[in-house]
Amino acid sequence: MIRAIALTILLSAAFLSVNGQDVLVKRNGKTIEGKVTEVGIDKVLYKISKDPDGANFVIRKNELNRIEFGNGQTVFINDRFQDDKKRRRQDPDESFGRNFINFSPFKALDSGPGFGISYEAIVDKRGYFGVILPVTMVFPDSYLYTYDGNHNNSEMYYFSPGLKIYPFGQKKVTYSVGPTVFMGWGNRRSTYTNYEPTTGVYIDESDNAKRFRLGMLVNNYVNFQITQRFQISLNAGLGSRYIDRETSSFRNYSTSGMQIMGEFNFSLGLRF
Repeated sequence: MIRAIALTILLSAAFLSVNGQDVLVKRNGKTIEGKVTEVGIDKVLYKISKDPDGANFVIRKNELNRIEFGNGQTVFINDRFQDDKKRRRQDPDESFGRNFINFSPFKALDSGPGFGISYEAIVDKRGYFGVILPVTMVFPDSYLYTYDGNHNNSEMYYFSPGLKIYPFGQKKVTYSVGPTVFMGWGNRRSTYTNYEPTTGVYIDESDNAKRFRLGMLVNNYVNFQITQRFQISLNAGLGSRYIDRETSSFRNYSTSGMQIMGEFNFSLGLRF
């Protein structure tokens, strides 16, 4: 009698081991009963029918907390594995800083060469949009007059806030494009030829003319992220100025309407 009971128990255990249902426990606590047929790298295949030719169902591993097999074994999904996989999916450059300070040792506008400094901030979490605030000092007509004996300078200052759009996000080599509104003001050495009727002589006279400019550019940027902190960037822009005003003691000059202008810039930057 005892032997018969023991044999029955062993046979029952073997049957349950072969035919027991597997239970997939999801992270939200819900369960799925079935038969696991495959555990892959990022997904699990299972059947809800005992028919070996039945349909396979798929669930992603990151939805599961554990698998309780019918033979009593429990396998917990490794959270560290999921975190590593998530990191591999992420762009490796997302760890770069969201702020930039760029120094431009060379910057050329149609009004002349110069240098500048700018600040940029990435304003969205995915790194597709930035705001840039550049300040530039340019020496117009520097090949003629830069500084004279009367301490009259010839220079222009530009402030040109703009938006940068990164269509491919943040990469080690990154392209961006965006509009810039530029405002410029300063002095420019102006020389005029006046005719003196009493002597019949033409006399050259010079003056510091006050200048003001207003317009818009569309800039194309390429950033090369050399290290986590250091970058080199180039940008070229084309646009139009709508106001170009010059005032001096000799004459007042102002133009309006669209006048083509451009800029080119090379800069070294710190990212943090």
